[in-house]
Amino acid sequence: MAKASKMLAVVAGVAAYCGWQGAFVPPPAGRHVPIATAAGAAAMLGTAPAYADKIDDAAKVLSEKSYPFLKEIDWTDGVYGVLPTAKPLEVLKAIDKMLVMGAAMDPEALKAGVLAHSKAIKSIDGKGVTTLADYTATNAAIGHMIASVPASKTMDVYNAFNKFSLGKDVGPYMMSKVSAEDAKAAYKAFLEFKDVVKASQR
Repeated sequence: MAKASKMLAVVAGVAAYCGWQGAFVPPPAGRHVPIATAAGAAAMLGTAPAYADKIDDAAKVLSEKSYPFLKEIDWTDGVYGVLPTAKPLEVLKAIDKMLVMGAAMDPEALKAGVLAHSKAIKSIDGKGVTTLADYTATNAAIGHMIASVPASKTMDVYNAFNKFSLGKDVGPYMMSKVSAEDAKAAYKAFLEFKDVVKASQR
């Protein structure tokens, strides 16, 4: 569900705070703009069939290594619903880049992503965390969707959101709420996943 997309955004924020570079999925940001809005748009991501196995394998590794971090996050905390780091109109312009990216995605990959998120929503617990299996399926779907669009469109989205400096503004708070080691392990796995998807991208 959106939790998987949110988790990637959280990891990106923590990573930016730590000074890491190279992620292809930018953190959503905006004054009083729900992350679910940006995450939902970001969830429109896809894959080239020839690389599905590699992406699925990488998603499994990512999910297993980042799930401890995912479970540490208090998804009921308001910070994950509102990120006051940019003006709404600026965020809308960045979201437009996400929509353009989504429109270019493979329709089958996009449909699979929507269904994976829908299934994951149904399995979340009282703390807002989905099951490892559904989290894995959602990450795989996201990777597949991203791989189905040209890298240039991915970078358009990244560059549009990069200017909001989520890591600097929100990263320290996020890092203080979780295990730093688990956050770093999750981000390391995320970068490895990113490399597999990037290699599969058309």
